[in-house]
Amino acid sequence: MDEATREIFFGISGFERTAFFTLAYASLSIFAGGLLLRMFYWARGASYPKLTFRSLGNRTAHTLWHVFLQPRLLKASSAGWLHLLIFWGFLILFVGTEILTVEIDTPLSFFSGTFYLVFSLTTDVFGVLLLIGVCMAVHRRYVIRPARLKGPAYGLPLTLLGFLAVTGFVVEGLRLAHSDPAWYAWSPAGALVATMTESIETPTLAAWHHDLWWVHAVIAFVFIATIPFGPLRHAVVAPLNWFLRDRRPSGALTTPYHLEDLKSGAIDRAAPEIAGDFSWIQLMALDACTECGLCEEACPAWVAKRPLSPKKTVVNLRNNLNRWSGDPSIPLRQLVGEAEAWSCTTCSACMSVCPVGVRHVDYLVDARRVHIMANQASPTMASALETLRVHGNPFGMGAEQRLAWTANLPAGTKVDIADNGSEIDLIYWVGCSGAFDEQGQKTARAIAELLSRAGIRFAVLGPKERCTGDPARRLGEEGLFQQLASANITNLDKHKDTKILTSCPHCFNTLKNEYPDFGGHYEVVHHTSYLAGLVAEGRLDVRPSGAGGNSVVTYHDSCYLGRHNDIFDAPREILSAALSANLKEMKSSRTDGFCCGAGGGHAWFDLDKGEKINAIRYDQAVETGADTIATACPNCHIMFDEVGSGREEAERLQVRDVAEILNEATRS
Repeated sequence: MDEATREIFFGISGFERTAFFTLAYASLSIFAGGLLLRMFYWARGASYPKLTFRSLGNRTAHTLWHVFLQPRLLKASSAGWLHLLIFWGFLILFVGTEILTVEIDTPLSFFSGTFYLVFSLTTDVFGVLLLIGVCMAVHRRYVIRPARLKGPAYGLPLTLLGFLAVTGFVVEGLRLAHSDPAWYAWSPAGALVATMTESIETPTLAAWHHDLWWVHAVIAFVFIATIPFGPLRHAVVAPLNWFLRDRRPSGALTTPYHLEDLKSGAIDRAAPEIAGDFSWIQLMALDACTECGLCEEACPAWVAKRPLSPKKTVVNLRNNLNRWSGDPSIPLRQLVGEAEAWSCTTCSACMSVCPVGVRHVDYLVDARRVHIMANQASPTMASALETLRVHGNPFGMGAEQRLAWTANLPAGTKVDIADNGSEIDLIYWVGCSGAFDEQGQKTARAIAELLSRAGIRFAVLGPKERCTGDPARRLGEEGLFQQLASANITNLDKHKDTKILTSCPHCFNTLKNEYPDFGGHYEVVHHTSYLAGLVAEGRLDVRPSGAGGNSVVTYHDSCYLGRHNDIFDAPREILSAALSANLKEMKSSRTDGFCCGAGGGHAWFDLDKGEKINAIRYDQAVETGADTIATACPNCHIMFDEVGSGREEAERLQVRDVAEILNEATRS
C-alpha cells in the first residue's frame, strides 16, 4: 500500500493557485487593517500602567484558562458547551490550515504517513463538533430565543461557519470518491459524503469538487476579512482583554487622580468627563463584549427592574464612543444617565460572570463621578455625603461616641485604646456600624468577647477612627474619600506592623485593596477569617448551640466579603462548628450570591426605583425554610432587618452575625 497522503491542491491549476494566494493575502490584509483601525480608536484613550515582567506569567496563565477552557461560559450550561464546540472546532481547523500552509510554503514536509492519518481524523472530528455547535447556536438564538440574547445579529457569522463546515466535508467527500484511497476510513465525515456519490461519474465528481473547492475558499476568505467589523470581533479582542485587563481586585475601584496632584495643578481633570478620558484598556474592553447578556441576568439592579442593564451600558458606550465615526468628545453623562449610574450596587455580579473579562462597574462609577462633579446627586444622596463630610461617619454621630459600644461588656473583656507604645497583637477596626448602629454594636461586643476569651491582646483607635470612605468613593465623591483615607492612613501608620481586624467587609475591602494606592499598606483580616483560625487552633471552647435538629440557618454571602475578596469558607466553618442547627444554602450563594442591596452607597440613600433588592434576597432566604439568616456584614444585617420589620411573623427571620452565633456557642 502506498504511504498515506494527499495532493493539497487536488484538481487546482497553477494559475488558480496564484489567484487563491492573492485572495488569501487580501483577506488577511483586510483583517489586519480592520484590527489596526480598532487599535487606533483604542489609542485615543488615556494611558494605562505598563505591564511588568513579573506579571507576564500570571497574565498568560489567566488568559489561557479563560480563553481555552471558558469556565464562566460553561456555567451557563448549553450556551457554554455550544460556544466551546464552536471555539475548539474552529481553532483545530485553523491550526490544520496553518499546517497545510507550512507544508506548501516551506521546505518542511511531514504531510504523510501516520501524521497525515491522525491529521485527517482530528480535523474531521473537530469539524463535526464545529457544525454541531453552530446548529446548537442557531437553535438557541432563533428558536429558543432567551431574552438575554437580544442584541447583535450573529446570523451572518453563524451562516458562514456552517457553510465552511458543510462545504469542507463535501469537498473532502468528492475528493475521496474521485481518488478512492486505501485510508478512506481516516476521514469519517468525508467518507460518509463519498458513499453518497458512488453513482456519480468521475468527470462530474472532479468538476463538482473544483467548483465547490472555490466556494469553500471564498467563504473562508470572506469570514476572515469580516471578523474585525462584526460581532465576532470578540474572538480576537477577548483574549487581548484577558491578558491586558486591569488586575486590580474586583472590589478595588480605579484611582482617577490623587488629591494633592489636583490641588497642585499637576492634573486638570478629576474624572473621565468624555470618551477620550477612558483608558485605552477600557475602550478595548468595550470591543470584547459579546452581548451574551450573562451580566444582565446576574445583575440585582436589573432583576429588581431598576433602570440599569450592565450589558446595555457597555453596548451603548461602545456604539457611541468606539464606532468607526465615534466622537471621543461626547460627554459621558449624556451616555450614562443618573438613574442608570446610581442603580448599580457595585456588587460585581456582572464582572464575575462576564466571559470576556469586562469591568462594568468601572464605567458606572466613572459616570457617577461625572454626575457628582456636575452637582447632580439626589437630595438624600447629597445629605448622606454632607453628613459624612461633617461628622466623619454616615450616621452623623460625634467621634467621642465611637466607644459607646464598649458599655456593659462582661468582666474580663478589656478594650484598650491604641497608642504608639502599646504592645498589641491586633487593631480592631470597629467601623461606623460597629460603633453607632445598635445591631452593629452587638456584633462588636461579641468580637471583643471572643478575642478576650482567646487571649488576644487587641486595641481600637476609638475617636481617631473615621469612616474608611467606602460610601463616598462608591457614590462618586472621590475627593471626600481621599480626605478620609488620608486621615486614617496617618493614624494607622503609627501601628504599621500590627494586623488590622475588621468586622465590615466594606472596611476590609477598602483598607486591604484601595488604601495601598495612597501609601497605606497593611495586613488586614476579616473577623470571620480570624475567628475561624482561632476555632481551628482550639483557642476557643466551642459548644454547638441552636434550637436543635428542626432549626435551619442559611448564610448570606456579602458581596464585598465573598465575590470581591474570595472569603466563602471561613464563615461557614464557624457556623458548622457553632451550630447544632441545619445549615442550608440559598439558591444563589458563594460566587453567585445575590446582593442585599446596600453596596455602592445604597445603604445611605434611597434610589426609589424598581423593587427592593433586599426584599428579593430576603425571599430567597425564606424559600430555604430557614428561621435564621447568618451574615458577616453589618450593612447586610441592616438591610435584612429593614425587610423583616415589615413582614408578618410567619415570614420574619432572625438575622444574626456569625460572630454573635460563635460567641453564644463559646460562653462558659
